[in-house]
Amino acid sequence: MERYRALLLDRAYRPVLALSWRRAILLSLADRVEVLEYYARRIRTASRDYPLPAVVRAASRVDPHPSHVALTRRNLLLRDGHVCVYCGAGPGLVLTVDHVVPRSRGGRSTWDNVVAACANCNRRKGNRTPDEVGLRLSFRPGPPTALQLGRRGMLVVADPPDEWRPWLPSP
Repeated sequence: MERYRALLLDRAYRPVLALSWRRAILLSLADRVEVLEYYARRIRTASRDYPLPAVVRAASRVDPHPSHVALTRRNLLLRDGHVCVYCGAGPGLVLTVDHVVPRSRGGRSTWDNVVAACANCNRRKGNRTPDEVGLRLSFRPGPPTALQLGRRGMLVVADPPDEWRPWLPSP
């Protein structure tokens, strides 16, 4: 059930963040949101059953998600999809944090300079830049967008639920 989240839209129908299904139902019952889409699943209680909200629109002003996202190992792995940015080794491996420009060469711990790498690629790269070793980044690192981060972590924007697709901007 935890995989079910509700996309929160502001009054202008722009995506803001993802809510837990519990929070979406509570906001709906309190008439603080308008439910635009439902999942096919329903939630049953002892006395009633409720449709599971998929997309909700705020009835009042919504504070935008903070623009600053903390650079933590967890957020970094979520941003990089739990795969090595050099070789693409998939989920299930223990990944390390790698500085694209090594700290010994003045590289800082910022979203633009830190990536997830498997132990083999990180060891191969060592104290050099990826170009010096012949490694290529699979994407240009940068801070995650506000929509990618919900209160409990990264949203899978690459493969959103079908109910969300009409409300998300085209890639």
